[in-house]
Amino acid sequence: MSWIVKGVRKAAAYAAGEDKYLANSKVPQHEKHEKQQNHETLDKGDGQGAPDKPRQENNHHSTAEQNVTRIEYLAPRNGASHTPLSAATPSLRATKQWTEVQRDKLMKILNNSVVDIDALRRVSWAGIPQDLRPICWQLMLGYLPPKTSSWGEVATYKRSAYRDLLKERYEVSNSRRTSEELATLRQIAIDAPRTEPTVRLFSKSALQRSLIRVLYVHAVTHPSSGYVQGLNDVLTPFLHAFISRAFPVGDVMETWDVDSMRDDKLIDIEGDCFWCFCKLMDRVEDHYTQDQPGIKKCVTLLETLVERIDPDLHKHMHSEGLECIHFAVRWFNCLLIREFPFKLASRLWDTYIAEGDNFTEYIVYVAVALLLHFSDRLRRMDFQDMIMMLQKLPTHDWSEREVEVTLSTAYMWYSVFRETKFNPEKSNGAN
Repeated sequence: MSWIVKGVRKAAAYAAGEDKYLANSKVPQHEKHEKQQNHETLDKGDGQGAPDKPRQENNHHSTAEQNVTRIEYLAPRNGASHTPLSAATPSLRATKQWTEVQRDKLMKILNNSVVDIDALRRVSWAGIPQDLRPICWQLMLGYLPPKTSSWGEVATYKRSAYRDLLKERYEVSNSRRTSEELATLRQIAIDAPRTEPTVRLFSKSALQRSLIRVLYVHAVTHPSSGYVQGLNDVLTPFLHAFISRAFPVGDVMETWDVDSMRDDKLIDIEGDCFWCFCKLMDRVEDHYTQDQPGIKKCVTLLETLVERIDPDLHKHMHSEGLECIHFAVRWFNCLLIREFPFKLASRLWDTYIAEGDNFTEYIVYVAVALLLHFSDRLRRMDFQDMIMMLQKLPTHDWSEREVEVTLSTAYMWYSVFRETKFNPEKSNGAN
């Protein structure tokens, strides 16, 4: 198990931004220097920055000028401008400093006639500034093409297609719906008001209608998965991110007057949310099909990984009669979004979306990282206390720094098992 010990040390060094990790990773020398400079800059304050995902990155960019469509798509709405660093309080200055560094990296990628999606994924893995989040997600999910001159045309076409779906599938009388469709619509209407009750934004009537429309149209156009309780929560990061473009950068979410938005503007945002939501759901569709085979696979893998990585915790859980299936079905059904404060959900989604096709497996390692974080406390609890804690993890006071460590730990373990060609699903538990 020495390879696991080495992996733990590597993860700790990575989370702390130590040079030792950079020296051992397969990163070109010029990138090591750049990453080291970024860490030095961030360490001067108390910000919550994180290094890019530890993979090789192509720093070559063309010098193509932005076209009008691209500028309109990326520009903050209502003439908003970014707050100067000098105007920020000391506690915010380092965070803004990281945001500007990350923005510069992303803009170098976006300001090309053809966007390098692989490079975009590598940089976005470490987090995306709020005002660039919509365009980056749409590109990484394949909603928009890499060719920037096509963005406006494609977005117009997709939004029009969503309007057509609304007319064909949602804006019809109940007499034209099947009994299954009526049951689905009723369930979504029940769940919508329960969505993220701690966030006032989702209690607004306009957002309630958007939730119902997007979830219903997705359900009836994807009958194999349909609607499952919890998908309303999975949709919320998209609604939050895409609606943010309609308000000045820096405005507090609670001040967004969504109910006063024009209907056509809201439907455009819905269309963007719908297609991106579909793209993400395509990666985890077997989580929601009959018998939920994808979730069962995740739970099985989680059980094996915990036994392998933290045998003391696994032994204690087993002695108390606690199995991962008792709590992890809910975790994976909502893609772990309920285990973090909503203010951190978009940051979580940055990495999820950047992982691409690896997302379905990577999310299991995020669950492992959560269990490892609370391992000491869990090993002092009995069955009842463990269940109560795992159903409502004490992460309410977490900041982006805790999320960065969790995501980095998850990536480290994912890399360790992949690089050693160890398949935990086929493991018999032998060391």
